[in-house]
Amino acid sequence: MEEIRDAFWIDGKNHYLDEMPLDLLIECGSNAAATCSCLGHHKGERNEAHFRMVNQELERRQEPKLLFSEAMNNGEFNGKGSY
Repeated sequence: MEEIRDAFWIDGKNHYLDEMPLDLLIECGSNAAATCSCLGHHKGERNEAHFRMVNQELERRQEPKLLFSEAMNNGEFNGKGSY
């Protein structure tokens, strides 16, 4: 049975979180946080899920987790890694 891996769709292809460079992972988490305030079509909830996925991967790597308020201020609305 094939293992299920978390991935984000960026630039037309899957980017697996466990293979992402740390800087891209942090960028994706920050952009997801910055896009959480969006209303409609469950976009906010999906970006919250992306933010949690990034923090889970950071924890797995034994890296400091992102603080939501800081990530939101550093992220770009609808940037890479956001839904």
